[in-house]
Amino acid sequence: MSLRIWMKLFGMTILIGGLVSLAVGVSMQLSDPEYRNIAADEWIYNMFQMLMSGFTFGAFAHMGFFAYLMVNYIARSIFRRPQLWVALQAFTVVFVLVEIVYWTYGSDFPAAFFWAMPLVMVAASLLVAWRKVKETTSGSWIPTLFFMICVTTLEGIPVFRTHDLKTFAFEMIPLFVCNAYQILVLHRILKPGNEKLDVAKAG
Repeated sequence: MSLRIWMKLFGMTILIGGLVSLAVGVSMQLSDPEYRNIAADEWIYNMFQMLMSGFTFGAFAHMGFFAYLMVNYIARSIFRRPQLWVALQAFTVVFVLVEIVYWTYGSDFPAAFFWAMPLVMVAASLLVAWRKVKETTSGSWIPTLFFMICVTTLEGIPVFRTHDLKTFAFEMIPLFVCNAYQILVLHRILKPGNEKLDVAKAG
């Protein structure tokens, strides 16, 4: 991956983070009666803050993405059988989902959040994994699910502690979308002959 390609990937990721955060933030404000009648300059200021926050989420997602690329590369060097690394990722996915239930059960989040949030994340991750498999190989299922569920959850740990649904959505949705973009575009930007670097291929 050349420096030019990396800069393009980074730029697109933070741009997506900014736009998604702006869309989510504006939607939340429009649904809240307290914010519907605020002055135009306050709207502009709030939208600017949302955009800047989104850029930060995009940059954070990008760091998490490359951190996992490094972990994936090291793990493939350690595990001589690729199936062992894939199995470990599958186990970790289940563990993280159980942890999400543990973190949110009985918290200040809405009552159904402890089971609805993991289900939504799994469904959305399966959709991303399906698209990845369609464009690459069947071995992409587990690695893509691992990245979308485990890495996104790791990046969003601070927001789990807020116990506020709006704050959670405002941060987690951009992180998830940024990660989905990165994992789906990776095989397209790698040079021919470097496909083995793709994080979402099992072999």
